[in-house]
Amino acid sequence: MDADQELKSLKRGLKAMILINAQGSLAISELSRGLDLPRTTAERVLMTLLAEGFVDRDPQTKRFYLTDRVRALSGGYSDDSWIAHVAAPMLFETTREIGWPLCIATAAGEYMRLRLTTDPVTSLSLHRRHIGSEIAMAVSSSGIVHLAFLDAEQRDIMLRILRDSDDPAQEPAREEHRLTYAIDQAREHGYSFGLDLGRERSVSVPILDQGRVKAVLLMVFMARGLTHEQVIKEFVPRLKCMAAEIERLAFQKDPMPML
Repeated sequence: MDADQELKSLKRGLKAMILINAQGSLAISELSRGLDLPRTTAERVLMTLLAEGFVDRDPQTKRFYLTDRVRALSGGYSDDSWIAHVAAPMLFETTREIGWPLCIATAAGEYMRLRLTTDPVTSLSLHRRHIGSEIAMAVSSSGIVHLAFLDAEQRDIMLRILRDSDDPAQEPAREEHRLTYAIDQAREHGYSFGLDLGRERSVSVPILDQGRVKAVLLMVFMARGLTHEQVIKEFVPRLKCMAAEIERLAFQKDPMPML
């Protein structure tokens, strides 16, 4: 292998880890589309990272995710204990006050995966979500917000993956102007209602770590119970404050000075 080819392989491996870090996990086909590589090349990249211990593979889903060996390279590997220790108490307390369920979702390939939900403490007749459930990124409010706050290169890669997806639920990704407008609005205003305007709806805001989207905080509500105008006025400011407090408690690198 000549020097140029070695550099190309290194770049592919680094881009693959960046993309996996942004999305949580990836299948071979998703990496192939995202980096515009033949499937066989994408598989070789992932198998090399697997052999070196930088990624592992879920035996059931066949998806690849980063291992803690990535800590040796950078701060890209994240410890998600903040969800249980910082976010959960705050979300459950707030749900008891406002009545509407709150959730935290993170990216997982083409989907947003639920990491926390306060459904158990609500008495509303809503569809009960469960931790681990997934929804199409191109449709959901959480997916729109995630895409809006990715850096430009990662967003372009994900939009390419979503446009080429075989999942019919990702159809809005092929309506380029509609999806782009929703993403632009989310980035400008800091929230999104998504593109799925059914009986149950959600509004989402980003949770950031040093300017990078770490997760998404969302509130689920009934369309007949609240208008978008009411949600924007009464709940979006509170969600943004909660996200800022989670960021401060979970990701602030320097502790507050002692007085």
